[in-house]
Amino acid sequence: MSKKWKWGLGFAAAIVVLVVLASRMFVAAMQDEWSADRAAVAAAYGKTILAKVHTVQRFEGDQEVTVIQGEDKIGQPLIVWVNGDNAHTEMAADGITAAQAEANVKGKQPAAQVLRTMPGLMNGQPVWEVFYKVHSDKDNRDHYFYDYYTFKDGTFIDTWRLTIQ
Repeated sequence: MSKKWKWGLGFAAAIVVLVVLASRMFVAAMQDEWSADRAAVAAAYGKTILAKVHTVQRFEGDQEVTVIQGEDKIGQPLIVWVNGDNAHTEMAADGITAAQAEANVKGKQPAAQVLRTMPGLMNGQPVWEVFYKVHSDKDNRDHYFYDYYTFKDGTFIDTWRLTIQ
């Protein structure tokens, strides 16, 4: 076996070891997050009419809550907010959609580029959080904002601007 082959095999083995170590570190780092998500989904299944899960997201507002979007037994979309032992359920049809919340942002900021829209809780009430950016030609920078709208009817609540001090 030539010297080039030995170096090539050694390099390939080192890459494999690094990939395995990195994946194990990732799994170890995410284990608590995944366990919390599984616990929230289990609580939602046990305390609500949730029958099928589509997405699980963490919302960090005035309190940390896990937001689960899914369906009931007859396929109607619903959203469940889980905080510890408490679970709050709303049928998706009883509120505005994510697209309607985004349209509200576009209505007041036509140049906005929506980056994420998700349900959340603000002061214990279901809301839509829309994260977006607006490019300013004045200072040639992107400015980032969070807009909050009530889940039920899309009433504007507040805008938070992210700034670098």
